[in-house]
Formats: sequence, structure tokens, C-alpha cells
Amino acid sequence: MRILSPQRKASLLERLTPQSLRAQFAVALSAMGMLIVAGGATAFLALIATGNAARQFSEEQLERVQNTQDLQQRTLQIQLLAERMVAADSRVVARQAYAQILSELDALDQLTARLAVSEDVAVLDLHQSSQLFRNSAHVLAQLRDAAAPPGTADASSATALKGYREEMQLHAQALAQSAREQSDRLARTHQAAVLRVVDASHASAYWVVAWLAFSLVTAWLIARVFLGQHVISRLRQISRGLLAVDDHTDPQPHVAVHGDDEIGAMARAVERFLFDRRQLATTRALLEAEQQRLTAIIDNTADSIVVLQGGRVLQLNRAAERMFGMSNAQAADQPGDALLADFDWNPAAVPGLARDALARSRDGRTIPVEVSLNPVTSGSGGLVVLVIRDATLRREAEQHLIEARDAAEAARATQAAFLANISHELRTPLNGILGFAQILRRDEPLTARQARGLNLIEESGQHLLMLINDILDLARIDEARLELYPVEVDLPAFLQVVCDIIRVKAEEKGLSFVYEAAPDLPLAVFVDEKRLRQVLFNLLSNAIRFSDAGQVTLRARAVQPAAGSTAGGLRFEVEDKGIGMNEAQLARLFQPFAQVAEQQRREGGAGLGLAISRQLVRLMGGDIQVHSREGQGSVFSFEIQAPAPQAPVQALPASDTPIGCEGEHRKIGVAAPHPAPAACGEEALLDDQAVVSGARVLLVEDNAINREVALALLSASGVVVSVACDGREALDMLEQQRFDAVLMDCLMPVMDGYAATRALRLRPEFQALPVIALTANAMVGDRDKALEAGMNDHIAKPIKLEQLFSTLARWVRPSGATVVEIDRRG
Repeated sequence: MRILSPQRKASLLERLTPQSLRAQFAVALSAMGMLIVAGGATAFLALIATGNAARQFSEEQLERVQNTQDLQQRTLQIQLLAERMVAADSRVVARQAYAQILSELDALDQLTARLAVSEDVAVLDLHQSSQLFRNSAHVLAQLRDAAAPPGTADASSATALKGYREEMQLHAQALAQSAREQSDRLARTHQAAVLRVVDASHASAYWVVAWLAFSLVTAWLIARVFLGQHVISRLRQISRGLLAVDDHTDPQPHVAVHGDDEIGAMARAVERFLFDRRQLATTRALLEAEQQRLTAIIDNTADSIVVLQGGRVLQLNRAAERMFGMSNAQAADQPGDALLADFDWNPAAVPGLARDALARSRDGRTIPVEVSLNPVTSGSGGLVVLVIRDATLRREAEQHLIEARDAAEAARATQAAFLANISHELRTPLNGILGFAQILRRDEPLTARQARGLNLIEESGQHLLMLINDILDLARIDEARLELYPVEVDLPAFLQVVCDIIRVKAEEKGLSFVYEAAPDLPLAVFVDEKRLRQVLFNLLSNAIRFSDAGQVTLRARAVQPAAGSTAGGLRFEVEDKGIGMNEAQLARLFQPFAQVAEQQRREGGAGLGLAISRQLVRLMGGDIQVHSREGQGSVFSFEIQAPAPQAPVQALPASDTPIGCEGEHRKIGVAAPHPAPAACGEEALLDDQAVVSGARVLLVEDNAINREVALALLSASGVVVSVACDGREALDMLEQQRFDAVLMDCLMPVMDGYAATRALRLRPEFQALPVIALTANAMVGDRDKALEAGMNDHIAKPIKLEQLFSTLARWVRPSGATVVEIDRRG
């Protein structure tokens, strides 16, 4: 038997594996679906077979029970007829009874024949008793015919008749006894048959369970091989490569991930990023070394000291002698202006404060210096001590520092551009995946397997999007580019929305969720609502994930302002009764890409949540504290600065944007320049679609997949869509047609979206035309950049159906168009 080498196996597997990550997911999900369908079909067939056997058994036993009842009834009827024939007072009555007995015996023989099985002794006894009874009845009937009328028979005839009567009664009793034995035998047969059906049902159940177990194990193996080894392990290698960014032992950074799919492209991009970062670190080290050298020169240079009395030179030190080119004797009694030209001799408000000046040497040179003027009171009169430092080297060092700063800023700009490009390039295919998933979800009807597949696609896409956002957040925090945007927040309503969402997650896992709000909790605070929600969701989700029983508790209370401050704060605590952590796990809890839980609980993240949450809390003026014991649960707590607003929050009108809802819509005040109608759920989406139905929208997009996604989403809601592939083509179409709004991509060939928007805003007829950015640029500042270019709003890719139509409904009002009624059943 020929055995393939590992290299040949890997090469063969690489050729058979689809190049696209989407196709690889489709293959794995299809294999798992086929196994599950096969298991379901096996269970269905087994249940049908068991049901058929039970039905057949029921019919057979029903017939046997009916025959048994008929047997007993006929036996009793024959006994009654025999008694009637024996006791008959006339031949006619006896003959009638005899005829009925024969009829019942014939029916009994037929019933016995139906009940007969192979070598059934009880049925043979019943048949024999029936024949004996028939013979006795026949003889008794003949004796009655031959006998004289009652009262005239002789003694011998009466004796014979009496003997046959007794014999006939014995046969009747034997017949009844055989019938009862036959009934008992049928009861035992019925019990044995029931046991056989039960055993058959158990055997079918065992086979079904065995097949389902096999299907689940096989599906698990497929998921482990594909997701564990092909996807997660490769992503983990990429993360290890990122973690090893400061390892300078390898001259050429390398990420050991191969393949032509999206993960392989990411690995190659990470290699380029690591190489650029290594080069940046080398340049930074050289710049720092140069800065240290110049600083050492400045620090080791002795300062020049000049003592004046009455405005004239009293004494110089050696450094001053070297600086001014004259000895102490030569400089004595010269005015101070001879050393420092145009210097302000008035003491500064702070004694010793250095001031720039020009030192004048004996040979006429001027030297830039720093001068600290310090009045000194002495017994010989008022003295002034000048500490003069040559500023030539300092100014050179400043120039070098400026150059180093410019180089560092250029490197940071390069890194920011790299992150922006990575975000844009990853969001573009994700927009196709998640966009078409939304389109397919709204198609009717969907089978359960199709719905489950769409759920897996959406969950995987959202998971990847979450990883991208986490990595970008971590990079922005590392560069100190992440900023907070505090707004006025209705705190009780905000926390209620968080609790409603977390309570659903807790109940899904069988946990109870408790929210404890202190009585002194303020009604409104000034805080970054998005980032605070991100931190709370991360801590509460972790508490639910690592708890198998018990409850999760969220506590919130106000923190009094510190001494000398008027700004108060908030304190939050998240407590769980989960698995807890030991000291080693706590030591690396907040490290990026570190997951301290056991393998089976590492789901839905890359170990960035706590690291990002801690940095966000620090930006908000606090820090996260942890108290945990292994097996007894954990308590995460943090305090943030949250000053109260100048005026209490007032509810906005019904058209303002809510942050969450349950049942009736709850509104809170938010800082939004353009409030617009919004609601929760499918009803709000249908309302927004009805608002924009019939509108004429110009879609400016250079990517074919993104065009197809947006076109399908908009057209399905009655929006009339025209397409342009770049900014120049969009301007030409605006010259020829009228549109109610423009959905503008930002990065396009020929003319990008920013330039196109600036150009159309220069024309008076397009000043009021809504232009909405529809772009994969989702970095901090991209929205502001779009608004500065003249756009009205910003929608980030991947496109979310609710955000797309709520934004359009905010700006678009179709003029002269027929509004199409949206089907609210789907």
C-alpha cells in the first residue's frame, strides 16, 4: 500500500481546498448540514417503522381480543341452549334448541379455526370438546324424539336420558374450560407481543441515538478541523506574529500562514506591517540616540556665571571667560550692556526664569544664550547673579528634535494609512457577505437549514467585523489617537437598555440577572455613551460566559467629587458566581490577545475586550479593579469621571433618536445635530422603507459587489436607483437627471467622493441635495472628513439595513413619486 508523505498530503489538501474563505465556509457548512440531514432522515425512518409495527400489532391484537370475546359468548350460549334442550317440555322446543346448538357449534368451529396456530394444544382441546358436545347433543336429541311424551316414558328411557343429560353437562363444562384456557393463552400471547414491540422500539431508539451521536461527532470533527485548524489556528498565528513585533532576533519578520484566501492576504499584510514597524523602531532608536547625545552635550556644558553690582561687572567664571573672550580682570567694571545686548534688566516675576538673549564676545561675535537673572541681597549692596547658558547647542538640538518629531509623525501617518487601508479592504468583502445575507434573509420562504446557514454567515461576519474593530481600537489606543465624545445621557434609561439586553443573554443560559441602582444615582451625566456601553457589555458578557449557574449582578452608584473638584463620578460593579480566576490568570488578564479561561470557554473573541475596556476606562479617568477566587466567582469594578450637565436632560420630541426600546419606545436626550425619526425592530424599518419608497437615488460606487448589494437592498423597497462608477460620471448624470439624494462612495478612481461633493456644492442648484457617504472608511475622523467635504451624513460599510433606510428617511423626501405600500407581513 502506497503511503503519501506529509508534504504530498498537504499539497493535495491545498489543491482540493477552495481558495475563497467564503467557499471554504460553504463546503464545511454543507458537509455538516448533510450529516445532520442524514441523521434526521434516519430518525424519521426509524420512527415510521416503529409506528407501522405498533399499528399492525394493534390491529392483530384487536382481532384476537374480539375473537376471544366471541368464543366466550358462544360457549355461554351453547351452555344455555343445552340446558334449554334438556329441560324442554316438548319435542318441538327440544328440536329448536338442538338446531340452535348446531348453529352455534358451527360458528364455534369457524372461530376455533381462525384462532388455531401451529400445534396449539388448547385449540385442539376446544375443538375436541366441541365435537363431543355435538355428539352428546345429537344422541340426546334422538332420545328425546324416541321418548314418549312427558309422564308416559318408561324407567329405562328416563335413566338413559338422565345419563346423557349429565354427560352433556360435563361436555359443556369441558367446552367452557377449553374456552377459558384459550382466553388465557391469548392474554399471554398479547403480553409477549407487547414486550416484543417495546424491545423493537428500544432497538430503534438505540440506533437513532447512535446515528445522531455519530453525526454530531462527525460534525464536531469537521468544525474542529476546518474552524480550529484552518481558520482559528491561522488567525492565532497572525496574532502571535503581532505579539512578537518587538522580537528583534528575527531579522525578517515572518507569519507562518499560507494560502490565497482572505486570511492568507491578511497574513501577508501583517508581514508588511511588521516589517514597516521594525524599520520604524530602528529609525526611532537612532533618533533617540541622537537626542540623548545632544542632551548629554548640553548637560555637561558648564554654565557661565556673571555677578553684577550696581549694573557693572563684578566677577566672571571660567565658562563666562571662555564665552566672552575676556578675563575676569578685563571684564571688571564694564557695564552689563557690554556683555548682553538689548537685555531687559528688570527682574522677572519668577526669579531665576531663563530668558533668551544675545551674548556679545570681545571679538564682536554674538552668541545666543539663556539668561537667568537672580537678585541677591548681600552686605556689600545689591548684587545680581546672571546664569548664562550657551543656547547654540540647545537650538541645534531643538532643530534635531523637530526633525525627529516630523519623522515620527510621518511614520505614525504611514501606520494610520495602513490601518485605514486594512479596514477598508476588509470591510469591502464583508459588505458583500453581510449585505447578501440580509437580502437572502428577506426572501421567502427559507427552510430551517437555509435560515441556520444564514445565521452562521451573519454571526461569522459580525465576529470578523468585531475583531477588525477591536484591532483598530487597540491600534488607536496605542497611538493615543482614540478620543472620547461625551454627550448628555439620561443615565437611568441608558442603564435600563443595557440591562434589558444582558437579561436576555442571561436567561438564555439559565442565569438570573440583578440590577442594583443606588438611590443617589444621578438622572443625567456627561459621558461618552458609546464607550461606556462598550465597557459594560464586555464585562457583563464575560460574567455570563464564565458562569454556569447562579446570578450576575450589576451595581451602579454615584461617586462624590474629590477635594477641590466639582465634577462627580460613577462607580460600577459586575459580580458573578462563575468559575473565578487564580493569581496567575489575574496577572495576564488585561494583556492583549490573552485569554485566561480554559479552551472550551474561549468563544466569540480574540482576547482584546478587557484590554480595550481597561484603556477606555483610563481615558474616562478611572481604572478597572478585579477581585476573584478560583471556583467562587469574580467582581469587576471601575470608577469614571461623569460630571452632571448644567441643566437636566429633557426628553426630545417624538422624532428624536432612541438608544433602545422594549415594548413602547423610550426616548432620551442625545446630542445630535440632525435628529430624525427612528424606532426599534422590523416596524421601524418598514416605516423608513415606506418613507423613501419612490425616491430617485443616485448610487456612486466603483466596486461591482457593493453596487449589487446596495442596488438589491434599495430596489426591493421601491427606491429608483441609478448607478455611477466614479465622481466624474456622477456629476455628468446630475447634469442630465434629477435625483432626491446621492449615496456617495469616498474612494474611487477618476474622481473620488470628496472631490465630487465639493464640486457639486459649488453649484447653486445642488446646495440642498442630500449627499450621504456610503463608504468602508470607518476610522475615527472619516465621518468628520465626509461632513467637511459637504456631505450630509455618513453610513459605514458593511451596510446595515436599518441604518441605511433610517438615514435615507432622515434626509430623503420623494417629490412627485407614488409611495409604494410595504408588505408588513415579512
